[in-house]
Amino acid sequence: MLFNEMDINPQIIKALEENQIVSPTEIQEKSIPHGLSMRRSHIIGQAKTGSGKTLAFAIPMIEKINPENPNIQAVVMVPTRELCKQNAAVFRSITKYKKINIVEIYGGVSIRKQIEQIHNGGQVIIATPGRLIDLIKRGKVKFKSVNFIALDEADRMLDMGFLPDIQFLLLDAMRDISPRLFLFSATVFDEIKKLIYSFTKKDMVHEINVSRDSLTVENCDQYAYYIEKNKLWNFIKILNDERPEFSIIFTKTKRNAEKLCNKLNNVSELNFNLNAGFINGDLSQAKREKTIDMFRKKQLNCLVATNVLARGLDFPKVSHVFNYDLPRDPEDYIHRIGRTARVEGIEKNVTNGKAISLVSTDHRVLLKKIEKLLNYRIERRNIPTPLNMKNIPEKYASNLKSSQKNTKRKRKNRINHQISEYNGQKTYSKNRINKKKKKKYYSKNRQKISSSVK
Repeated sequence: MLFNEMDINPQIIKALEENQIVSPTEIQEKSIPHGLSMRRSHIIGQAKTGSGKTLAFAIPMIEKINPENPNIQAVVMVPTRELCKQNAAVFRSITKYKKINIVEIYGGVSIRKQIEQIHNGGQVIIATPGRLIDLIKRGKVKFKSVNFIALDEADRMLDMGFLPDIQFLLLDAMRDISPRLFLFSATVFDEIKKLIYSFTKKDMVHEINVSRDSLTVENCDQYAYYIEKNKLWNFIKILNDERPEFSIIFTKTKRNAEKLCNKLNNVSELNFNLNAGFINGDLSQAKREKTIDMFRKKQLNCLVATNVLARGLDFPKVSHVFNYDLPRDPEDYIHRIGRTARVEGIEKNVTNGKAISLVSTDHRVLLKKIEKLLNYRIERRNIPTPLNMKNIPEKYASNLKSSQKNTKRKRKNRINHQISEYNGQKTYSKNRINKKKKKKYYSKNRQKISSSVK
């Protein structure tokens, strides 16, 4: 099936063709006809990462929006600023000839400019929940003309603690109107379904799941390396062996992302050409946008990031995704590795990708949980043959050695601190027991002691 065989406005089809999008993916083929139907049904769509879920809800929304009505007619809620900007870019790409105003709403930038854009006739709002609630409370956003509300990556919003915000927004929307709800994600669990069913009738919800038995992309090879010590040095060996063209490295914390990026840039001239940047939640919006733009333009070939980049973002031709730190939630693993092996071009080609995870001894349980969720055993690999230290320039070798020494020293200090804390607690508890014994002895033998004193 092609898009021009669906009941879609020729203006949208023309815009799609200019973006080399001619035939729908499976999730688009099954979702768009339901979205275009006159029945006021709601859609819960589940599909693998990189399968084109954004267009699956964007096309029905744009098709039903009246360009002559300047009021807000559709709202899309997303968990992060990056996903907000990407979704806005997708909406703008298919509204090139229909002339619909798209407004991005997120924190970290001037709210006045966003209010001005809404007043100038924002017909589609793509927003993060926090900033959207702020505008509603100020009376700048009203749902009276809204026909569609989409939740993109809703499970991530729940993980980030946005559940009260989403409930507030849906309650406000459902008070006077009955918009259609579209929920799309790579992982859809019972908590999300309960959220939708609490605002709608169950028989009005149409569930579409094209993930089948596998939640991860088929063209992504997955490997795990067990790391007991010298994590950075062993990671250098893996990078040297893989030679990634474009890669994303995920870390557990914001601080780790910046530190690892700096260390990798220090050894970038080793044997592989690595030009890394980092993304975390502490960076200003301008710096985050600049770094992402540099990666898209191939001025950077590696991004070190926290889970802020794990959801929905589309980066073309990412060859490798590395889990330097395994995620705490198995679902995050699915979204992380979905940044590679994504659908591209007219022929819907999928380039092969690799997902490589470093697993420390205390994280092997996490790996088992991920495999249980995937119903798939990730292949274990041995650390590549050690690099020849003689061929490494002295400044890089000393950097690596010093970082390893620092890690050992910190670990030793931490263990010593824990031992001293434990010993202190033992001494404290012994003193308490001795005091209790003395008190008990004196209370029992009070008369004897008093008579002896006399």
